[in-house]
Amino acid sequence: MNISPFHVWAIVRFLPDMQRVVVNRFRRRSDAEECLRVLRRAATGRDYTLLYYPPGEEATFMVRKEYNKLVRDRIPEILTSQQVKFGVEPMTQTQYCQALRQKLIEEAQEAAEAGEDNLITELADLWEVIDATLAAYGIQRNQVLACQMQRRIERGAFSRKLRLLWTED
Repeated sequence: MNISPFHVWAIVRFLPDMQRVVVNRFRRRSDAEECLRVLRRAATGRDYTLLYYPPGEEATFMVRKEYNKLVRDRIPEILTSQQVKFGVEPMTQTQYCQALRQKLIEEAQEAAEAGEDNLITELADLWEVIDATLAAYGIQRNQVLACQMQRRIERGAFSRKLRLLWTED
């Protein structure tokens, strides 16, 4: 693509290790926003954002990425060791419980999309969030296991690998 001084709007895709790649540049913000909407619909698992990003500033331009989500306790230490600037703040108990529920969804989605080589890691992450949720709500693991057994007796497990195709009312 020919990049002129007028292509100042860029769609950027974030990669691991704080890397980013410019996907496309645009003269008009409206064009960039429309392309971004299409990209987000087509590639839901990818992280794209729109930036004012003039040519020649790639080396010095710093990107602030907003997260506003629960992270593990050692993340600030890891970011500091990588010389990454960041901001954190403690949550109230109510905010923490709500963030844990959001994290359950996030980790379950990652486990559902994981390949076989990464499934154990994603399940371990999910289990960590489940343990934190149990602790936050004062629930004992044996209470959950007892409830699981009761539901297994009432509704069965998944050992028969059944798929429900249809019902009639």
